[in-house]
Amino acid sequence: MGSRYMPHIGMVALASQQYLAIAFIYSAIPVILRGNGASLELVGLYSTVFFAFTINFLWAPVVDRWSLNRLGLRRSWILLTQVATTTVLAAMAFLNPKTDFVAIFLVSLALATIAATQRIATLGYIAEALDSGERPLGAALLGWGRVVGHVIGGAVCLQLIEIVGWRPALLGLAVLLAVFAGWVFAIPEPLLCKDRWRSPLRLSIFAILRNNSLWTTAALIAPGVIGVAVAFATMQLRLVDLGFAAADIGWIAALSNVVTYTIIAPLTSAILARMAPQRGLIWGCAVLAIGFGALAIIDRYIGVRVSAVGSVGFVFAALAVQHVTFTNWFLGLARPGKAGTDVTFLTSAMSAFALVGFAPSGFIAARLGYGVTLIVPGLGYALSAVLAAALLRQSDTAAPEEELMIGRTH
Repeated sequence: MGSRYMPHIGMVALASQQYLAIAFIYSAIPVILRGNGASLELVGLYSTVFFAFTINFLWAPVVDRWSLNRLGLRRSWILLTQVATTTVLAAMAFLNPKTDFVAIFLVSLALATIAATQRIATLGYIAEALDSGERPLGAALLGWGRVVGHVIGGAVCLQLIEIVGWRPALLGLAVLLAVFAGWVFAIPEPLLCKDRWRSPLRLSIFAILRNNSLWTTAALIAPGVIGVAVAFATMQLRLVDLGFAAADIGWIAALSNVVTYTIIAPLTSAILARMAPQRGLIWGCAVLAIGFGALAIIDRYIGVRVSAVGSVGFVFAALAVQHVTFTNWFLGLARPGKAGTDVTFLTSAMSAFALVGFAPSGFIAARLGYGVTLIVPGLGYALSAVLAAALLRQSDTAAPEEELMIGRTH
């Protein structure tokens, strides 16, 4: 029984380590910068450090085909990136967040690049270690691992920085990451990878560029991802402007993340298990569009502090639904033997769209107000739902025609 569920436990552990560093970048550092007087525009632009997630599909074929050692294809890359993350985070500890903005930006970019590489290996591991019926559960477990990483990298780290200071907190975080790295020796290498660890490197970038289903999927999720990125990038900054302490902001985000991924993500997984992935995509986007529309209306009639805290919870709930829904859809589209590359291309597209939302988020909040940042994701998800429905209708129409053509040839 233990060996049967080891991959599931491993997914939580691997995602925790990976997203611990990511959460530190997107949750802790922006709060620290804003608390030290950085403008909304500057903090919004800092989010572009996640650019690595928009282009990591370029080296995904390398991670998909080239094993680094006898640990195997997936595990060797996971171990390398875990060690690299620990090293880079320890180096960041010796920078000053009050004066070394450029250096922190560059080190954060390196940290994001390493995390983006690890995500290729992790997604490939999930796609090959689980069968199609287990993938919604795998997506939910990956989300739960993100929660653990977010709590440690966001709330716990902010609390430690307030108590012991920047350098001791980051060095402690680096030590914890080193401990997480040992988990890679406890998980089995997927059977599909064991015979490929010596496979020659075959780049498949051009195959991706010719894959219409991947491009179509990327296009239909774009509006929703861009919209929620605007809300996500500004939700904690709103709390800063309202006078919340940095540690309190970290715990508000962390608890919101825990609650939503404990309740919303498993519920979404259970619902998706009962429907086709594309119909689940339509359902998820439609529910989120209605939810953000209602939130934008309610925001105008309740206390600003209550609304700000509630918005954080709802944005994380939206991300939980989006994560499980989109990941389940992506895993279903992946080609055998190229799961890491295909899924990474789609997650890279999501990251690119998120950057489109991140970059102007500070300007939108500063010029139009935080309330507008709740309207944008509602409109985006509504458009994504319409596009997904149109694609499904087109697929349903094309299927009978293909069957008719096959019948005529026989």
